[in-house]
Amino acid sequence: MTTYIQDVDKTIEVLRSAGKWLLDSGKKPSKWWQLDNLNKEFLFQYAKPEEFYVGLVDNRPAVAAILQQEQKAQNWQDVDRGKPQLAIYIHWLCVDRHFAGKSLTHDLINFAAELAKQKGISLLRADTNAAESKLRKIYEDMGFELVAIKREDYRDTALYQKKVNNSSPNTGYTADLKGI
Repeated sequence: MTTYIQDVDKTIEVLRSAGKWLLDSGKKPSKWWQLDNLNKEFLFQYAKPEEFYVGLVDNRPAVAAILQQEQKAQNWQDVDRGKPQLAIYIHWLCVDRHFAGKSLTHDLINFAAELAKQKGISLLRADTNAAESKLRKIYEDMGFELVAIKREDYRDTALYQKKVNNSSPNTGYTADLKGI
């Protein structure tokens, strides 16, 4: 079982593991995943410390994301057409390479859905490089709908959202909502 906590340092540890893997595998990480940017100074421009979540497996940081109620890293105005939606935004979603292939991405998304339910929010949102077919497939397989592909300076970004059923049974997670 994965235990989720809010911890900036452990979250960054997992982010850096993923960033290093991207670099080592020749994927040419975007500025969001460059090792020089996976630090508090850079990330705190886009997220508050209480928005850093890490999933522990056997007390080891295994999966991480920044979960926000306010959007700071991506522009959804075109999708919202002037009517901002209340949502939990999933950013920097990643798995430590030692834990790859264990469905932890799904697990973290389910945890984010539980956070949303506990907060009375009925929408999850995520974005990714449109060329990242593996992550896009994970989102789509989990019921996310592609709502836009936006051209940015250096890439196309795929914007996804998923409705969260607030009346569905509890997933078993106890979500700590401090700050979110």
